[in-house]
Amino acid sequence: MSKWSAVDQEYGDDDAEAVDDLVSSKASSSTLDMDDGNDDEDFPSYYPQPKPQRTCLFYGATVLSFIIIYRTEICLGAALAFCVSIAIKDFSSTKGGPRRSKNAFKNAHVFHDYSNINSKYDLTLGSIDHWCLIGDDNNCQCEDPLVPMGKHSSRKWIAQHKENMKVATEAVMKLIDVSNTKEWNDFEGYVPGLDDGWIDGADDDWIYAKGARFGDDYSYLGEDDVFGNDFDPDADYAASYDTGANAGDETGERKMESTGLDVVFIGDSITEQRQGTAHGEHVDDYVSIKEVFDKTFTKDKGGDFDGIAMGIAGDTSPNVLWRLLNGESPFGLEPKVWWVHVGINDLSVKGCSEEVTLLGILRVVEEIQNKCPDAKIVINSILPVRRNEEGLLEHIGKNHEDQALRKKELNMMDSSLSPKRMHADLWPSIVSINEELSKFASKHKGIKFFNADEVFVEEREDAKYLKVDLMDDAVHPNFSGHKKWNNAIKKRLHEILNDDL
Repeated sequence: MSKWSAVDQEYGDDDAEAVDDLVSSKASSSTLDMDDGNDDEDFPSYYPQPKPQRTCLFYGATVLSFIIIYRTEICLGAALAFCVSIAIKDFSSTKGGPRRSKNAFKNAHVFHDYSNINSKYDLTLGSIDHWCLIGDDNNCQCEDPLVPMGKHSSRKWIAQHKENMKVATEAVMKLIDVSNTKEWNDFEGYVPGLDDGWIDGADDDWIYAKGARFGDDYSYLGEDDVFGNDFDPDADYAASYDTGANAGDETGERKMESTGLDVVFIGDSITEQRQGTAHGEHVDDYVSIKEVFDKTFTKDKGGDFDGIAMGIAGDTSPNVLWRLLNGESPFGLEPKVWWVHVGINDLSVKGCSEEVTLLGILRVVEEIQNKCPDAKIVINSILPVRRNEEGLLEHIGKNHEDQALRKKELNMMDSSLSPKRMHADLWPSIVSINEELSKFASKHKGIKFFNADEVFVEEREDAKYLKVDLMDDAVHPNFSGHKKWNNAIKKRLHEILNDDL
């Protein structure tokens, strides 16, 4: 018995056949019978399954009903989605940094004006917009540009720093001509020609900038010192230089006016090239660079000037600052000109922003000015960095006004670039920093800016190019580059020193 028969009995319809007779045979075979006799016995054929016609109007009404019912939740969700999209966009732009911008030169611009800085106390970190070159404050190894920082964990760095101190100390010894004085010849701690043991002595507080060999602090001299108890450095030096009729006059006091250093170069690996080394180790390709430097900046070898170079590869501005405060600017080292060249490692190795790099360079300049207020200081521009085989730096002209390199033009293989440096287009950042340094120098007496682009950059009709024939690699000049650079420096030194006459 089917379930429909059971229902009929439940409600008292015992005479089911009588009901069936009310329906004609024709009606039973009508279109109401959708299954053509194949209906399931559990579902009568005269109850067909509904198939509603769902139109666009139906779906629209459904959506509208959903919006009306859940309008609060929908509004909150839309606001949240908008905020998330803005956050993702900002993060993406920060992650890509200025290098992905269509106008890299505007992104590299330093908006805070540091040209009116008058001392190291005017330099502050509060105005820094971002620390890292890519646009944030965390994804770089940037150091505080105002704090001196040494690399005490590197034995090569320490060794080269000591070598630089020896160069500076030997220059001072030659200036005051101590080898001809009885007191210094009798002094067992010093041997003419620069005794390295004396420089490295543990008791030599000059090396660590805690005192001065030729200053007013002679408290370390005991009663049995070789100078005698009545030694007066200011009175006895002149007499020891000249035993003739002019003994004791001002011309013989220190012989600094006629034999003083003309220029001291201080900086990073590019400056160390002039010493013939890299990280304190001899480099065959740098021998010729050292020779041409010596011929240009050593009068005894035919040069127009006397100068020394003190550089350490990989140094940033805080590293140079530490070196100045710890032995590479000893008392008595008083050149007419300090030539400062630093900054590229702050950008390409540490990943510092243009503003932080600028602050570091200015901090070094202010320290030199504080130590040597009468000296001229020349800030050398940061040299361009090569990023493609042709040396293309930027597009210029009618259709390419202030356009940096395109992605396809950064075509130098990563294997040909140092793994320690950022493989990015640094030219917009270099241009920005150099502009700020030039502006700073123009507002300060005694500080000059030297734009080395006149040596290393060639401007053609469509673009600016780095002269690749003057470069040893992406960063360092070769022998030809240093030779032309030295000639340009020599010309500028003549102008600077003649202005004082």
